Amino acid sequence: MKRKSLFIAAVIAMTTAAQAGKDVVPAPVEPIPVPVASVPLGLFFGGGLTYAHSECKCDSLALTNNKKVKTDKGTTYGINLKAGYNYNEYIGVEAKYIYTPWGDKDKTLKHYGIYLKPTYPVNENLDIYALIGYGKTECESVNASQSGFAWGAGAEYTFKKKVEGKKDGLGVYVEYLRPLKKTGNKNITIDMVNAGVSYNF
Repeated sequence: MKRKSLFIAAVIAMTTAAQAGKDVVPAPVEPIPVPVASVPLGLFFGGGLTYAHSECKCDSLALTNNKKVKTDKGTTYGINLKAGYNYNEYIGVEAKYIYTPWGDKDKTLKHYGIYLKPTYPVNENLDIYALIGYGKTECESVNASQSGFAWGAGAEYTFKKKVEGKKDGLGVYVEYLRPLKKTGNKNITIDMVNAGVSYNF
């Protein structure tokens, strides 16, 4: 009888242990993080519309102050594209491409340039900046192409506030650019106004 009681107790103990094992929930396993490629902060792209005014004074049949001078003016419109990198909120670099095929006939302009971009943050959304660089400008009216110093100034407003000085998201900009002053023996002045939309990463 004693053996029978021990056997029944052992069976009950094993059954209880088995049932208890079913209720055990294994500890959660932490997923292994997978690195995701990201765009480096500071990168930006942009594009928009351009207004350009060109003025060329060169030898011609007109006589002014005993010199033969002709003034040829033109107004054209087109597009501007830019891309660059802001190292911090005070300095960056920017590359530009501008093409103005619309407007006065035979006054088309093309400009390629690379600029240093000193920036002054007015507040968490608004920056003003200068452009100091080197570019190549093609002027169809005088069939001239010249490389040299170029400069400008502008302002950009980003809709999101900066985080630790970094801009992020959509913005708008407007700027003045002087891509070319002289070329060869021709006194050429070009003034441009660019406006557009930018995106900051």
